[in-house]
Amino acid sequence: MIVSLDWLAEYVDLPPVDELTERLLLAGLNHESTETVGVDKAVDLEVTSNRPDCLGHVGVAREVAVLANRPLRIPTVELPESNAEQAVSVEIEAGDICPYYSARVLRGVTIGPSPDWLVRRLATVGITSVNNVVDITNYVMLECGQPLHAFDLARLAGRQIVVRRARAGEPFFAINHKQYELTDEMCVIADEQRPVALAGVMGGANTEITAATTDVLLESAQFAPLPVRTAARRLVLGSPSSYRFERGPDPAAVGWASRRAATMMLELAGGHLDGPVIEAGQLACRPATIRLRPERLGEVLGVEIPRQRQREILQALGFVEQHAGEHESHWLAPTWRRDCWREIDLVEEIARIEGYDRVPENVPIAARPVQRSARERLVRMAAE
Repeated sequence: MIVSLDWLAEYVDLPPVDELTERLLLAGLNHESTETVGVDKAVDLEVTSNRPDCLGHVGVAREVAVLANRPLRIPTVELPESNAEQAVSVEIEAGDICPYYSARVLRGVTIGPSPDWLVRRLATVGITSVNNVVDITNYVMLECGQPLHAFDLARLAGRQIVVRRARAGEPFFAINHKQYELTDEMCVIADEQRPVALAGVMGGANTEITAATTDVLLESAQFAPLPVRTAARRLVLGSPSSYRFERGPDPAAVGWASRRAATMMLELAGGHLDGPVIEAGQLACRPATIRLRPERLGEVLGVEIPRQRQREILQALGFVEQHAGEHESHWLAPTWRRDCWREIDLVEEIARIEGYDRVPENVPIAARPVQRSARERLVRMAAE
């Protein structure tokens, strides 16, 4: 994950870059490199597969805010809904692959170049500017980790969206202007006539945004990781979107990202909303409730961390205390941390924020500043 420091600073006050990367390293986000890009700096962080929440600037900012004990500033998005009738219909036939799909219609937009600040932000993280609408979908994905897609509404046959399995041998002409033969294990976003996107992977060239586009359909959806991974691998068609969907973005970001992108499009491309958000299915979101025993935490870490400090760390990370007993507490994991569902996961969270270097060398989990090594040692110790 390449992070723009100027961009990151919008969400949290940053310490000096050397201190920042050292703290992130000790917390499990390995620092690969730092490069100067114009007046900005691009920091390349290795994000492990169990931390998809850090595949967006807000997620990294959340980590920095906890590590540096600084307030987090997440943009508030207020989007007045239109009372007009639905402009399109949405139907999900492959609910096991796509539990939830939402669409917004914006009419009267003007496609053109993005403002300089947006072009610079994307350039810092290695993304080439295309046009204002496409750039906004990329910007919001890199902000919160939720991929989006924009279709040219006028080129959608029948004004309908159907999320279905592909037909064996069905052709798909992707936005990279290459044709692919699909299998019935894959999921497509289709209009009345043909696939217009390979779900979670890439849009189609037949409905891409062009200079002639005036009406946009904005997609924000939830796709199951395994089918997205399978399709991307078999077709050798990986993308920033598939990379994130394969790991499972925050379910709560689906709606936020849609509102955020629509707000930015109205501001930077003009036009107006046509109808309310169109939804099908139901978000799959069941955060775990996890037991934590302070005595067990001390046994695993080999160091005593005060109960109040444990509480401060978990609350700062977004966990919600549901029960506080004398010998154990129960915590609801935040929607963006689906990797946390066991007691040992809470122990690891407390250890990495408090500092793996505080764990004594003479216990089996003597920590190193590499998340996966420390995690493996924690899990082994907890199993004993």
